[in-house]
Amino acid sequence: MRSLSQALTLEKNALFTPNAWLVLLDIKLQGAPDYHFCSGNENIAFQGRNYTAFPFMLDPAKESSSGEIPSIELKLANVTRIVHAWLEDLDGAVGSTVLVRVVNSAFLEENYADLEMEFTVLGTTADAEWIVFTLGAPNPLRRRYPPYRFIAGHCNWAGHFKGVECRYSGPETACNGTWEMCVSLSNTRNFGGHRGLSEQGWRVV
Repeated sequence: MRSLSQALTLEKNALFTPNAWLVLLDIKLQGAPDYHFCSGNENIAFQGRNYTAFPFMLDPAKESSSGEIPSIELKLANVTRIVHAWLEDLDGAVGSTVLVRVVNSAFLEENYADLEMEFTVLGTTADAEWIVFTLGAPNPLRRRYPPYRFIAGHCNWAGHFKGVECRYSGPETACNGTWEMCVSLSNTRNFGGHRGLSEQGWRVV
C-alpha cells in the first residue's frame, strides 16, 4: 500500500490550516451517466473530471454481532431529483459502484490512492428529501490482481498524472499513457511501462 506524500502528511498533522479536506463521490450507475459530486460549497476539477458541489452525507459503518459484512449509508439530497429518475429505470441501481475519495483542496495533484474506497450498492430507498444508498464493503473479486499490468508501451501512472510516481510538473494537464507522450513531455525517466518487454502478443502468469 502506498503511503501519503509528505505534503499531505504535514497537512493532516497540522493543528490549524486554511485548506479544506473534501469528500469526492464517483457514482457509477449501470446503464446511466456517471455522477461526480464533492462536499463543500464550490465545484472542483480533479484528475480531469469536474466535481459538482452537492449536498450528501455519509453515515458511519454499521456492524452487527451476527457476522454480517459492515455497510454504510450514503444520503444524497433529492430535491432536484437529478438522480431519482435513473433509479426508477434501474431498479434502484443495485450492483452499481460508488467510489469515495478524500482529497485536500490545496493539493489536488497528489496521489490519493490510500484515501479512496470503492463500494457496491446493496439497496436504495428514496423520498422527497433524500436518496439513501446502502453501500457494502469492497468486493475483492472486482479488484485487479496483480495490481499492475506489465505492458511495454503503456504507463501504469497515467491514471495518476503528475502524481508521486509520474513526477511530471510541466504545463500539460492530461496524458494518454503512451511512451510517445512521455517522450514529448521529456519525462521518460519516470515512464511506468516496461520497455524491455515485447509488444507482440501477451502472456498471463
